[in-house]
Amino acid sequence: MNPFKRLIPTLIILLFVVIIGTIGYHVIEGWSFLDSLYMVIITLFTVGFQEVHSLSQLGKLFTILIIVAGVGAAVYAGTQLVEIIIEGEILGYGRRRKMDKKIKGLRNHYIICGYGRTGHQVGAEFETARVSYVVVDQKQEIEEELGLKGIPYIVGDITSDDNLIEAGIESARGLIAAADSDVANLYVTLSARVLNPNLYIVARASEIEAEKKLMMAGANRVIAPYYISGKRMAALATRPVTSDFLDVVMHGESLEFSLNEIAVPDNSLLINKTISEAEIRHKSGALVLAIRRADGSFDLQPDSSSAIEKGDIFVVIGTQEQVVQLEKMLH
Repeated sequence: MNPFKRLIPTLIILLFVVIIGTIGYHVIEGWSFLDSLYMVIITLFTVGFQEVHSLSQLGKLFTILIIVAGVGAAVYAGTQLVEIIIEGEILGYGRRRKMDKKIKGLRNHYIICGYGRTGHQVGAEFETARVSYVVVDQKQEIEEELGLKGIPYIVGDITSDDNLIEAGIESARGLIAAADSDVANLYVTLSARVLNPNLYIVARASEIEAEKKLMMAGANRVIAPYYISGKRMAALATRPVTSDFLDVVMHGESLEFSLNEIAVPDNSLLINKTISEAEIRHKSGALVLAIRRADGSFDLQPDSSSAIEKGDIFVVIGTQEQVVQLEKMLH
């Protein structure tokens, strides 16, 4: 809220006193409106100037009423203004306006609902991948943490439709429901699916039983951290080299190459050609590891004779330049 809105009630009282005081002096003392207004102003702000003209007995009583009603309001307004400046509310309001403008300018971004341990990790991965995102969380601490980094945020209830709309859900690409509570994630998923039917939603589930409910609510994917952790630990114990390799490829920030997914546009000139005919490896340098077909099935061992079809999504490995080159070829 604009910090100066706190002053509105007091300023209305002051304006009312000025109007009544000006009319009162004009009627009681017969002064001009300018003299009457001048008398009210010097009285309210206690500047110590002498009266414009000598006051009658009734005029003196009226002046006392002006002092009692108006001086207190003027002093209170001044105190409020000083508090706003000292507490930095003006700077905070300006920063919030700048943040709101930044959020409104986002397109195809992600929204992280819940900024606990899971939300922090998602945000870190997004930053590494240079993905735009907005954080919604009710903890006031995120204002200082994310504000310093320039990351868009909204402090408030993650289940509120108003907060989701303010976060740009209608133009967002995806949403991460990462709250510690399954109930909160369920509400977020339901609201998000209604507000944007095309949104890609990934939800966190503390209990395996909540997975089915979240899927019914509209989540595209549900992650159960404890279940995933168990599988991960077993894989590290039984297949340590393979697990380390996947970690390096997926999360190795110092590597030149990484895993990526690229969707084949509907109007791509490579549709109906084979991987060999398209010369993907030769022209881009990227290697196609798998292809997800439009019906959701996977071609896990694509070879040179595998056809490129409408709606395909390639899982490729390569450098950033190679991936960009492949995207250009597909488009």
